[in-house]
Amino acid sequence: MTNPSRILIDGSKFGLDWLKIYWYGALIVVGIILAYVLCLVEAKRRKFHKDCVVDLCLIVVPLGVIFARIYYILFALDYFVKPGMSFSKILLGMLNIRDGGLAIYGAIIGGFLGIALYARHKKMHVVSLFDLVMPGVALAQAIGRWGNFFNQEAYGRLIDKGFPPYFPLAVKIDECTQSCCANLPSNAGHIHYATFFYESVWCFIIFIVLWFFLRKRAKHRGDLLLAYLVMYGFERTIVEGLRTDSLMLGRFRVSQVLSAALFVFAVAFIIVRAIMEKKKGRILMPVEEVYYGKKPDETDKKKDDGWVDEPETAAEEPEAEAEAEAEAETEEEAKPETEPEAEEDAAAKEDGGENAED
Repeated sequence: MTNPSRILIDGSKFGLDWLKIYWYGALIVVGIILAYVLCLVEAKRRKFHKDCVVDLCLIVVPLGVIFARIYYILFALDYFVKPGMSFSKILLGMLNIRDGGLAIYGAIIGGFLGIALYARHKKMHVVSLFDLVMPGVALAQAIGRWGNFFNQEAYGRLIDKGFPPYFPLAVKIDECTQSCCANLPSNAGHIHYATFFYESVWCFIIFIVLWFFLRKRAKHRGDLLLAYLVMYGFERTIVEGLRTDSLMLGRFRVSQVLSAALFVFAVAFIIVRAIMEKKKGRILMPVEEVYYGKKPDETDKKKDDGWVDEPETAAEEPEAEAEAEAEAETEEEAKPETEPEAEEDAAAKEDGGENAED
């Protein structure tokens, strides 16, 4: 098959030479938008504050992009820093994200940091916010991985004999620049494992599990987060071993080691939590309806559409108490006026009854 162009919209065809929209960036934006919509739906169901998702988006998205770039640069310094290069050229190269170089684990770290800062500021359960975003994260990853296809990156080594050489299980690379093609007569037109496709499918499966099966059945805060770490950590540990462009730290593939560590941590946490719950006879970290650091009660103000307001401030509480006292006094004043009337009515009824008997 002929591989498609990296460019989705080429402005030069319309006289706009400055305008170029790449498939990679467009797919990332689509993933972010869909993740935002999913968060809105789930936030309304779980009674988060209405502005919560917007606030999170304004914090998480920029930090995710920044940390995705930093993560990539840290483990690919040889690509950005070369002998004889000026500082300004190195800096411009690091800032030029249009040439690619974003790492998903960096984006996750940056996003989690943003969520933690927001949760601390709003006094919310940070793990509950992680659960809120995880289905959207998985779906955004499933979509964004197809950007690697258009960029012809994140592919695997040459397929083994007997493996189906058909897309999307395998992909033809126009120009292979990885070590697996170094000893070949030509580095063009060879068939490789489509590792980006494997991860895209797996992330979509993760999304299906989180959104349709686990989201409404979760018993603990953190269930969706742990499920994501287990499933994604397992998949990435395996698929990363097939890739030819892994970020390296010495002899180790950084993302593979990190994935394995996250998988082991999540499984161990689930097991330890189950043991502790059995000993204590109760659920630890149960899911709650309201996430502002207090349990829901009758004083929580709710809007007609199901979203909850911010907790009442200390300044508002005395006003509410004063109003309640005023109402109580009004009721007491009204009682004496009604009692004589009730006695007169009773006397009239007695007279009427006597007249009827006569």
